[in-house]
Amino acid sequence: MKRVILDTNIYGELLMDVHHELHISLMLRSPHIVLYGCPLIRRELRSTSKLKLLGDHNLRIRLLELYDLLVKDHQLPETVKIAETALNYFTVYRELGGTKSKDEIESDFLIVAAASINNLDVVVSEDESTLRSELARKAYLIVNGVQKLRNPEFIGYENLKRLFSV
Repeated sequence: MKRVILDTNIYGELLMDVHHELHISLMLRSPHIVLYGCPLIRRELRSTSKLKLLGDHNLRIRLLELYDLLVKDHQLPETVKIAETALNYFTVYRELGGTKSKDEIESDFLIVAAASINNLDVVVSEDESTLRSELARKAYLIVNGVQKLRNPEFIGYENLKRLFSV
């Protein structure tokens, strides 16, 4: 069983996909993959403008409905350990030469920390400049090595679709 968390940007990618209904159906029926979420991701989706539309529908509402449908009761809690691990990622990231500010990258580090601490297998994101950047990945390896946490695999949206088409 693969345990997977979708970064905030993936919910938009999924809704914009021409075949989104098929992909959502496959995700809901998969006996081998469980999708997880966390309060931070739901808050980020909730911060979508109330005025944005996707076709004739409110984008914010569609994103929140999709999150609730996919995650169901698999919501990871926010903990002090997750916050501390994310801060450690940021400290190491900056020591390695990372240039993003804490505000720019903190959410991504919190998502990865939640995945690592809860032993999830995969983090799905299209964010190559922060969450999936080379320096961020080095920071995850170092901090998770010290804390004896397993690193999740990082994939993008196209690879997520392949997970469900097998």
